[in-house]
Amino acid sequence: MKKSLLIASAIAALGLASPAVAQEKPATDVVSRMFVWWNEAFKTPGAYTPENFSRFFTPEATLVLEGKMVINGVQQWATHFQKIQAGGGDVEIVVPFKDVFETPDRVYTYHVIRSRRDGKTGCSLAAGHAELKGGKIASIVLVRHTLEAGKDPLDAQCWTK
Repeated sequence: MKKSLLIASAIAALGLASPAVAQEKPATDVVSRMFVWWNEAFKTPGAYTPENFSRFFTPEATLVLEGKMVINGVQQWATHFQKIQAGGGDVEIVVPFKDVFETPDRVYTYHVIRSRRDGKTGCSLAAGHAELKGGKIASIVLVRHTLEAGKDPLDAQCWTK
């Protein structure tokens, strides 16, 4: 009996000492919901319209990548992504994000962007934040790192084929 109790105690202690498995956070924040829509819209010609972007963005919403403003206003959001869509291939923002947390006026994200084009795959890690106004995205600021096969370890969420 004592031996069984000792073994059970040891097993329980090992269970408590083992690292916790990361739990995926649900995609309930406005940035996650927007990228769920964005991923589907990428597969749907004509879906990137200023009206559709206005569901998630303020009229003057901006996108800053690596410190440079690349989009200013929902018309530019639509035009920018129409060009990417027209270029062919596949692009996906992986949702749920690797990490996401919110404050009342910001959403911080760490996520994977994966792509396929002309038989080649690409993968980037992105981190940044979105400023919110009235429950909509007023700006997104991101920095990205493109992962190079053979040089960088690929994230498990990257496409390899």
